[in-house]
Amino acid sequence: MNDSAPRLATAAPVVPFGEPLVDAATVAAYMSIDPATVYRLADRGDLPGIAVASRVVRFRPEDVRAFLDRRTRKATPAGRVKRLLGSSS
Repeated sequence: MNDSAPRLATAAPVVPFGEPLVDAATVAAYMSIDPATVYRLADRGDLPGIAVASRVVRFRPEDVRAFLDRRTRKATPAGRVKRLLGSSS
């Protein structure tokens, strides 16, 4: 084996700007919804989208996570749970 031969780097590729942007299909698959719904959410301003070019919208993964955090119900009202479970206490 030749010790003077250059060694190949095995480190992960560097992403200079952070996480790459994702398209509506990727967001839709992550959220288990239709891509048209992703575009609708972006059009309404609920989900921030980036107009990269004419008819090309991309999304930051951190914006998608923040959107889901805002939409997550932290606790369900006790009365509603009782009604759903049919409890009569």
